[in-house]
Amino acid sequence: MENLTSKCESCGYSMVFNPDVQALSCSHCGGTKAIISVGGTQKREYNTLSTLSKNANAKAVFECDGCGAKTNVNENSVSGVCPYCGSSNLHKLEQTIDFKPDGIVPFSITKEKARESYKQWIKTRKFVPNKLKSSAKINKMEGYYFPCWNFDFNVNTSYSGVGLERHTRTVRRRGPNGKTITDHETYYTRHPFSGKRFDEFANEATVASNHVNDLELAQLGRYGISDNLKVYNTAYLLGFLSSEFSINLHDGLKNAKSNAERTIEERAKDSHNYDGYASFSMTNDYSNIKWQYIYLPVWICNFKYQKKDYRFLVNGFTGHVTGKVPRSGWKIFGLVMGILLGVAAIAFGVYTASQSGGF
Repeated sequence: MENLTSKCESCGYSMVFNPDVQALSCSHCGGTKAIISVGGTQKREYNTLSTLSKNANAKAVFECDGCGAKTNVNENSVSGVCPYCGSSNLHKLEQTIDFKPDGIVPFSITKEKARESYKQWIKTRKFVPNKLKSSAKINKMEGYYFPCWNFDFNVNTSYSGVGLERHTRTVRRRGPNGKTITDHETYYTRHPFSGKRFDEFANEATVASNHVNDLELAQLGRYGISDNLKVYNTAYLLGFLSSEFSINLHDGLKNAKSNAERTIEERAKDSHNYDGYASFSMTNDYSNIKWQYIYLPVWICNFKYQKKDYRFLVNGFTGHVTGKVPRSGWKIFGLVMGILLGVAAIAFGVYTASQSGGF
């Protein structure tokens, strides 16, 4: 049975996972309890029939609307009838873990450290209102394990395209005052190219939930999955939120392939080192695909500023921060006006010099 509570052996209070000590901790007496993981986090071979088996031992808590009794049973075997009063008005109280992750990267950043990371981060953002920077207020922050599909695969790629090489040439023309003006003109030459390459991708994680998207996952930075992934244990979830996947394995693989193909295209283009590309196309052959289902940690905070909603995320393993913040219209206006005034000053100087015969 999956038990999402743990009582302190010394005082009986509930224990939660403490990122600082990487163990369960009691806030009442300070007692700790080690987390023991058994087994490994090996990936499975992928095929079109691959699926994640439902946790047969998942337990759910149902409450009777008739008498208020609570029943802890296997969700698949519940009869729909209260064993105490016979009422059929049962509703599910607690979310069970129907699909057990293969592995988990535990939180190593506490809420306090996440708050400090945010305060330092927001001070480096440009055009943020001074009021927000000085206060750096944070509303409710939640520690959340978001589900991901994690893949390994190899890719053989054939590609072709047309590269652009930039050149400059000197052009002379007669100006309005009859004087010769020298300009530098840019032009491009076209160069067809083709090639083949082989790439290995390991631990290509893609989100399996709509709570965090792949762009946010990329912006959160690395989790060091190959070194920091632990065997899943419900103890790591105590004190934190989590959810089941809402993006299935096969769609997750499509997303991982799309991310990999962007990387392959960048690598192929970099190997030819043209100044630009008029066209590029490629075909990819995937092999040795392996997968696993994992949880990654993130601190999430939503806040309001001038009646608008904003959100920032903190990598629960490294403390790296990403998110959207309000922008000060006055600061942006001041920068634009400064640029325009600078350009106007330069133009006036050029005009004055030309009128006085300086050019």
